[in-house]
Amino acid sequence: MASSAADPNAFAPKAVSSRHRMLAALVGCHGINDFYSLVIPVMVPAIQQSFGLSYFAVAIVPFLSQATSAILQPTLGYLADRYAWRRPALAFGFLALSVAMLGLTLSQSYVAVLIAAVCLGVGASTYHPQSATLLRYFFERRVRGFAQGVHGIGNAFGFVLAPIVVGFLLRHLDWHQAALWLSAPALLGALIVVLALREPVLRGHHGLLAGITRPLLLLTVVTGLSLASSSSFVNWLPSYFVRHGYSLASSALLTAPTSAAAFIAQPLGGTLSDRLGRRTLLVVALLGTAVSLGIFLIAPSIAWAIGFSIIIGFWSSLLPPVIMVYSSELAAGERTGTAVGVVWGLGTTISALALPLTGRIIDVTGGRIESAYAALTVVAVLAALLAWRLPGE
Repeated sequence: MASSAADPNAFAPKAVSSRHRMLAALVGCHGINDFYSLVIPVMVPAIQQSFGLSYFAVAIVPFLSQATSAILQPTLGYLADRYAWRRPALAFGFLALSVAMLGLTLSQSYVAVLIAAVCLGVGASTYHPQSATLLRYFFERRVRGFAQGVHGIGNAFGFVLAPIVVGFLLRHLDWHQAALWLSAPALLGALIVVLALREPVLRGHHGLLAGITRPLLLLTVVTGLSLASSSSFVNWLPSYFVRHGYSLASSALLTAPTSAAAFIAQPLGGTLSDRLGRRTLLVVALLGTAVSLGIFLIAPSIAWAIGFSIIIGFWSSLLPPVIMVYSSELAAGERTGTAVGVVWGLGTTISALALPLTGRIIDVTGGRIESAYAALTVVAVLAALLAWRLPGE
């Protein structure tokens, strides 16, 4: 496996307490950042009803958010590495998330919602490249997957809290008023960055394209397909439950257990990848996702569907910490932020395309969300086949 010329841990603080504090701060920031990843999907049914949108049209909202984040991540990751702007980039991202929620509060048209979605994508673009750099710098390789897995607990908190909090707000407020309240957590994230995080002393080498290798590009495609299957599944899950007669608030709550599986899956995925290898775990998790999606489609009752949605959440939640560590270890010339920005950012672009495509599938099949889930099953199998071609340990 490729690695950078210098060992980042040669310059990292050795105090265990310092590393633990840094990891705890990153878990909190991760939770806040990923909280906003599910705000729009939970609001999709309300936005759709408010403006009378088709599934394809409403899918453009989360697509724009994800695509904006994906396009910006490689460049912002490179600049943050090159000029040691990782902390400023993180703080800026959280402030942009807050502004995006204020934009949703004021939006009175579909176009205004799209503009807010773009701003949300700008905010989301700064987090993962920088957090991966900090984790690679502060933790040596033998525990790096574990650290990234613990960091993933923040992802689980964010994904679980988003449906619960947004569902609660939608039960008592309209979605414009709910968005106003949702502008607050991002400000807390910016405060944590300023008070608790430290800037690594290493700077990335010159040249954005020089850090992009063939294995990194293959991992990018695998990431895009895996995120397409998992994020699209979660994106349409509240709408799936609404189609089966549940209210908006109840549908949001039923979506939360799918993300709660990440509390176990993310630390487990990172730890297992330290022992079994990154590639092996990616293949197993993707095949598990595909099989679970197939069983979900033939579930005999809504109770079975809820159960298998949690299993799908478990398999798909094994992937993010492995992808993050794998991409950072494939980075060249201390361009960790660049590598993660390429893999996670451009991978997110691929996955973002799945939203309008699956929305179109739902439209042409008369609102059958199951037809979109069948397509995602095929995507997960394809991702597993490509993952097997990645370099081994």
